[in-house]
Amino acid sequence: MRRGKDQDGQTPSSQFIDTLADTQSEPAEVVVDAGIAELQTLYHDGQATIPVFLTIQTSTGLHRGVHMSRLVHAASSRQGVGIEGWLRSICREVNRTQPGSWVTCRLEVPYSDQFIPVTIRTSEKGAVRYRFNAKGMTACPCSKRMIGIGHMQRAEIVMVLDKKGSLDMLETIGKMEECFSAMPTEKMKRIEEAKKILEAQENGRFAEDLVRECVKRFPNALYISSRCYESIHAHDAIATWSKKAGWAPLL
Repeated sequence: MRRGKDQDGQTPSSQFIDTLADTQSEPAEVVVDAGIAELQTLYHDGQATIPVFLTIQTSTGLHRGVHMSRLVHAASSRQGVGIEGWLRSICREVNRTQPGSWVTCRLEVPYSDQFIPVTIRTSEKGAVRYRFNAKGMTACPCSKRMIGIGHMQRAEIVMVLDKKGSLDMLETIGKMEECFSAMPTEKMKRIEEAKKILEAQENGRFAEDLVRECVKRFPNALYISSRCYESIHAHDAIATWSKKAGWAPLL
């Protein structure tokens, strides 16, 4: 091929680029899902801007690879109502040229003066899967009964559930926080700390109780677990429940 020269008599490097190359479209015998992970971007809900991490995957079909630049481009989509609508619009954009996509979004939702980790997974259609990691504190009802003081620890509840439509995440987090002995607070004076301790002492709960309380509030959840980060042991206390016995979430 004859190539032109620039003003210095050199052949521009851009002329050596094969713009028709498409290695990804070469045939392959095994179908796999592939994509990008931990793409950090911003979600705008009209009032606040929240950093999120996206994992976007789709099927290779009978091709060698996925055009990952298209996945990055799809993440810039700003269509749809709410974060669920935005994630579905990403899948819709990917599916136009590479069908079979799904997206997972990790973010921290501001609640009171806490930040609650939430993971959302969805495809263009179908149910949306949510995973919440609520934070709280517990006081042990056993030591409370024995000596009048329940030893205290920080605790966590993890819940996984599916929903066909959008979910009010703040309302969900609020109901999960009700399951603890008390909710942690960042800024407190001494009298407020004392009241917080008394609140927890009057509402002692085991790790098992946290799960039961959460099941009461979310009977349609798929999976609920709790962990109490023990203050008097080197190990932690845990409890789990699932809609289907033995099931544990992949999300």
